[in-house]
Amino acid sequence: MGNSMFSELHWIPSAIAAILTILLVFVDNKRWHKAIGFGMVFFALIGLAGYVQEGNFYLAPLNLHTLHEWIGVAALVASLFTVATAAYLNRKKSSKRKHHLIGYIAASLSFAALLLGLLMLMGVSNLAPASPAAGNVTLQIPVSGVLSNAEASTFMGVNLTPMSKQLNNAINGTQYINRSAYRLHVTGLVGNDLNLSYGELMSLPAYSEVAVLPCVEGWSFTAQWTGFRVIDLLNIAKLEPNATYVVFYSSDGYSTGLPLDYLMDQNTLMAYGINNVTLPPERGFPFQLVAVNKYGYKWAKWITGIDVVNKTVEGYWESRGYSNSANVST
Repeated sequence: MGNSMFSELHWIPSAIAAILTILLVFVDNKRWHKAIGFGMVFFALIGLAGYVQEGNFYLAPLNLHTLHEWIGVAALVASLFTVATAAYLNRKKSSKRKHHLIGYIAASLSFAALLLGLLMLMGVSNLAPASPAAGNVTLQIPVSGVLSNAEASTFMGVNLTPMSKQLNNAINGTQYINRSAYRLHVTGLVGNDLNLSYGELMSLPAYSEVAVLPCVEGWSFTAQWTGFRVIDLLNIAKLEPNATYVVFYSSDGYSTGLPLDYLMDQNTLMAYGINNVTLPPERGFPFQLVAVNKYGYKWAKWITGIDVVNKTVEGYWESRGYSNSANVST
């Protein structure tokens, strides 16, 4: 989520609204019934506003999070419809039966949404993986390139590692790159050499995915990565037919490379966001490569250059004996 699926501005009023909706079934007194109904609408709308403020909400694929969203939306619609029909009730028993039926549906959906919300608050997410498996291709979702000011703690039902707990490696320490002066150079076997600014790169279609960065030292962390696909950038540069390998160069003198087929098959991202906030300098601002299923030394940070070639090239650690495939064993 843009902030967290557990934002207090969302789940507290939403939980109150759900409880009030359930209470409506058991309260016969007209005065109390009406008061509870208005209270339900009030808290439901506050919860909805909190949810919209979080941003980056999705209704697919099916997991505990998206199931909660579907049921929550249905419960909200049924609850509002219950209140709306109450204003037009007449003395006919059929009208009252319809009103009561909608009320029962709203209460049932509210109970289900409340139960699923409690399960997520407790950290239970049996319908979604706790973290993406190392050998799996992760799901990418089109998103806005506009990032939040608050770090996300979950995305697509997966718990994310806070940046404060993410370990980090660099050959020459953290690099500090000026955003306004930044340029990315794309050269080699391309029809058009590119020299793009940060702003120009941010205009490319944006995607988010959850991926694990595993280090050969034995540690790893799970994060939401937001950025553009490398292949979208290379298509702008117009790849030549004999292009087979792509080398990434960083501002600190680091380099690493990956086969073009891998970048295409994985829809590999060049991320400018992590956990839905802009990459901080220590994490590789302005861009870090998201090399899913590869060890961390393939996840180049502070990328300033891309060279397209027709042969395998050994990067910084690869030339020092590290495997050039860097495949994470399952």
